[in-house]
Amino acid sequence: MTVAQVPTKPKAFEVGQICYCDGGCTMQLPTFYKVVRLSKSSVWLQEIHNQLVEHDGYGQRGRKLPVDQPKGEVFRKVIKNWKDSKSYKGDDQQYAYEKYWGIIEPWDGLAKTYDSMD
Repeated sequence: MTVAQVPTKPKAFEVGQICYCDGGCTMQLPTFYKVVRLSKSSVWLQEIHNQLVEHDGYGQRGRKLPVDQPKGEVFRKVIKNWKDSKSYKGDDQQYAYEKYWGIIEPWDGLAKTYDSMD
């Protein structure tokens, strides 16, 4: 019997990497992005498509995975790090903040929970 390997989330942004944001106030609406450019202080992202891989039969709840197909325009965000946060002292983990949506972080390779039930 072997122990299942659990993917680990990357700590920093890399070009070509897939990232995600678990947006939605009372819902879980994962959005996936691809890193297209990177500098010391900024990350350029482009939203990519996603698909339900499991659902409740109505497409209102389930799990989503990214599909590496561009969906939107490239946009720039400032790179932040949890270790530098004044309100939350976390790990050495890079992230970017999308106003009114949430935190964009490197994706850990696992399907993300989707729930559009408000």
